[in-house]
Amino acid sequence: MTTKTWYKHELDTVRTMLSTCIGPKWGERPEERIDEIRASRYGYGKKICSVLEINDQDTVADFGSGCGFVTRAACELAQQVHCIDLNLAFLDFTRNELSDFNNTSFHHIGYASIPNIENESVDKVFSTAVFIHFLYYDVLFNLIELNRILKPGGLLHFDILDADAISLEHATAFKNHALMYKGTVRGDGNTLQPFSLGALKKLAPQLGFEVLGASHINGADDVAEILLKKTGKPQLPEWLKQII
Repeated sequence: MTTKTWYKHELDTVRTMLSTCIGPKWGERPEERIDEIRASRYGYGKKICSVLEINDQDTVADFGSGCGFVTRAACELAQQVHCIDLNLAFLDFTRNELSDFNNTSFHHIGYASIPNIENESVDKVFSTAVFIHFLYYDVLFNLIELNRILKPGGLLHFDILDADAISLEHATAFKNHALMYKGTVRGDGNTLQPFSLGALKKLAPQLGFEVLGASHINGADDVAEILLKKTGKPQLPEWLKQII
């Protein structure tokens, strides 16, 4: 994935925003089912908040907040919620979606760069349907940046397409994107990218994280939800420090 592919998406209608944010699951006219989508994603947000035990003392960040449907659940519980996204159109949509809350802030970011959030100022981060698009390089650089904003002991929840669990015969999330990939720009940020759970378990400790949990989502056995805890700062070799 390159940064440019994310900016390339034309998010000029509610339909294109929804299609980009939640994929093809809701059909060709997702704007006609927006109440269903909102309720479904809010329900998933409640689940994440439960896993992270978000409370009214927490500062929380939604990394890749998209349309803000998942974020709403955290806004109901946390002291402060940072909505973080690469796309200004998504941030505008989310600002309107969460206008009932006065504990939200909105941050337009660059690739693996969150300049407006201070070091070690966030208790918990969640990211839905974002890391599932990342190549190894993207996972590496973004985990380094998320480690920077997380407090010691802070938690990070996200999902990946687990290459270790893919069965070509019974592929769930992988199948449609494999068909798309052959005709698309390689590394296009709109395509799901397999990433190994085994590789993540090896990478995370080098970047200052402990893997607290990893479980495959029911009905999508190739998608894994990950829970990390910050245990320290990344221990980076000199060559990597030079490009951060």
